[in-house]
Amino acid sequence: MEEVTLPNEIWLKIFKMTDRPKLMELRLVCHRFYDLIEDLLNKKWKKLAKEAISYECLEMTMQRAYPYYLASNWIDIHDPVLWRGTYFSYKKWQKVLVNPYTKDAIVPTSNFGGISCIRTFDKFIAIAFVNGSIASYTIDSIYQPFYVAHHGSNLIQIEFWYSNGDVLLVSVGDDYALKFWDLQNKIEIATNGFFANIISSGECRHFCIGDMGGILTSYERVGNHISPGPTLNLNLRDDEKLIAHAVEGKYMTAMALAKGRTVKFLYEGKIEGGKLIELEFEQKQDWHRLPKNLGASLHRLTMPTVLYFFGISKNCIGSTNYYESQWHEYNLGQHFGCNVKSIALHAQILMFGLEDGSIHLLHISYYGHVMDLEKRIKHSKKIQVDTDPILDLTVLEVDKKPCIVAATEHKVHLVNFF
Repeated sequence: MEEVTLPNEIWLKIFKMTDRPKLMELRLVCHRFYDLIEDLLNKKWKKLAKEAISYECLEMTMQRAYPYYLASNWIDIHDPVLWRGTYFSYKKWQKVLVNPYTKDAIVPTSNFGGISCIRTFDKFIAIAFVNGSIASYTIDSIYQPFYVAHHGSNLIQIEFWYSNGDVLLVSVGDDYALKFWDLQNKIEIATNGFFANIISSGECRHFCIGDMGGILTSYERVGNHISPGPTLNLNLRDDEKLIAHAVEGKYMTAMALAKGRTVKFLYEGKIEGGKLIELEFEQKQDWHRLPKNLGASLHRLTMPTVLYFFGISKNCIGSTNYYESQWHEYNLGQHFGCNVKSIALHAQILMFGLEDGSIHLLHISYYGHVMDLEKRIKHSKKIQVDTDPILDLTVLEVDKKPCIVAATEHKVHLVNFF
C-alpha cells in the first residue's frame, strides 16, 4: 500500500489549529514535525511571552535569562531565541512553587564579620560585609571566594554592572565613597574620586548611576578608568532625600522620602551604540503619603522593578507601583507569626524573607494580587532555610536552573530547584 504524505502547507494549517501543549509533544514525533513546529513557534514566542508574563516583570525575566545580552528596550527585541528562552525561564520559575528543592550554603570566615547585603549576576554571587570587604563567589565554587575586595568602610550597597564585556562590582560605603571593581581581572578600577548616597539597582547594563543630593550621575568604563557621563538634577526639595532608584534597560525610576510621604520620578536614558548620551526627565508623581504604621518605622525600600515598590518597617510592610496614587499597608505578621525582613520579586514570584529564617513564595499575576496580600498569603509556599532572620533576598539563574539566594547575618543560603 502506498504511503500518503501530506505537504508541509497542510501540516502547518493543522499545527496552527493545535494548542501549544500538544504542539510541544508533536515536535518529538520526527525531524520534519520538529522543524515545522519550531518555525511556527519562532513567530509566536514573543506573543506567548507577552501573554504569559506581566508587563512589570517581563524585562527583568529576560535579563536574568540572558544576562550578557545588552537590551535597552524589550519592545525592540524580535529575536525568537531570546523570547523562547524568556518564556521557558518564566515557566520554570512558576514551578518553584511546587517542585522539590535542595539547599547549599556559603559560610564566610568569621573575620569578615556580619553580612550587610548580597547581589548576584549570572553565576556570580557577591557578599558585602559590615567591615568593608566584598567576597565574590561563583555557583561552581561556593566554599572559597575567587576574589575579595576591600572598600575601606562599612558597606551600604553593592551592585553588579555589566559593561563592554566586563562584569564589574560597584560599592558604596557609609563614607559615601563610590568604588568600582573588575571581577575578571581582580582589580579596583581607577577613578578620580566619586561619591554617592546610593547607586542604581536592577539589572544594570551599559552604565551605572549614582545619586548625590538628587543629582544623578551616570558612570562609564573607559579603558582602565571610570569616567562620569550625563547627569540629571531631580531638583529635590530641602526635606527630600532619594532612597532608591532602579534601572531596566533605558527606563529608570527613583523614589525620595520626606516627612512621611514619598515622591516618585520617572526618567529615561538615550542610548546610541551602547553608550548613554543623555538622561531625560519624564515625569514626577508627588505626595504619596505613607500609612501611619509603615511611615513610623520605615527602614528599607525595595525596588525589584522600575514599577513595583515595597517598603519594610518594624511591624508591617507596604507596597505601591508607579501608577498608584497611594501606598498600601499589610500586617502579614498575623499570618506568619513574625515580621518580614526582606522582599524580592522575580518572574511574578513574590518572595518574603522572615524573622524566623523562612522564605515564603507567592505567585502574583498583576498588582491587584499584591494589594490583596493579607487574603492571599495563606496560599504561599514555605521554605525553612535557617533559624536566623533572612536579611536579604535575591535570585540566580544558571544553565536555566532557578535558585533563590537568601542571606542571614553570617550565612548565604542557596535554594536550588531542578
